[in-house]
Amino acid sequence: MMFLSKSSLGKVVRAQVRFKMTAYMGAVLSLIVVQLVGLIISLNGTGSMGTSIDNISIQVNIVTHDGVFMFVAIWALFVGNLITTKAYRYDDFSFVTTRLSGNIANIIILCMVSVFAGVTTFLSNYLLRVVLLLFGSSSYLKSPGILENPLSSYLNVMVIIILILTAASAGYFGGMLLQKSKVFMVLIPAFIIAIPVTKSGQAFLAYVFMENESMLFLLVKLVSITIILFALAIVTSNRLEVRA
Repeated sequence: MMFLSKSSLGKVVRAQVRFKMTAYMGAVLSLIVVQLVGLIISLNGTGSMGTSIDNISIQVNIVTHDGVFMFVAIWALFVGNLITTKAYRYDDFSFVTTRLSGNIANIIILCMVSVFAGVTTFLSNYLLRVVLLLFGSSSYLKSPGILENPLSSYLNVMVIIILILTAASAGYFGGMLLQKSKVFMVLIPAFIIAIPVTKSGQAFLAYVFMENESMLFLLVKLVSITIILFALAIVTSNRLEVRA
């Protein structure tokens, strides 16, 4: 007598998430390298100003971890694109799975690595402070801390996480489009270039990043964009060829 075992969507997704976390460990290791490169570049500072009073000269150097964030955002874009390639998509066939469960597992993985990347990127600001104190020539260092304004720090972490996740979702959607047709290898870069140079693209960027009463409005916009990109990626993946 034969018995058919039915696996729920939740069980399949959990199994895939555990498997993918191990398979994508290399991406997490590459994140550390990317953040170290960003830190080294950030040590040069983003600006400086100076003045002198009598015989006293004061030089102010502005150093931020924006360089780290930019490198991590690009990393997230490539990771989102990487897991859409056939080599990674065919790993799903190790399970009794569907396109939906595979996409949900991928989205969960991207959310998890985005949280890790966002938190470590935020904390890189404090690592940068330690490096400047130990190896820099500054005699005084001032920067905002978590204890001084915990709510602002929390919102900053959330914004960084969502921005990284948005970049990952864009890479994921773009990767699905590339898997569907190689024509998008030309269309996607053209679209990216067109956003900051066209009036409609500039208006969109201004609406998302500048026209905000508070960080909460920015978070809502970014989350909405991320959901839309993931939804489009799922729809696109459903139209991809099946494995022979």
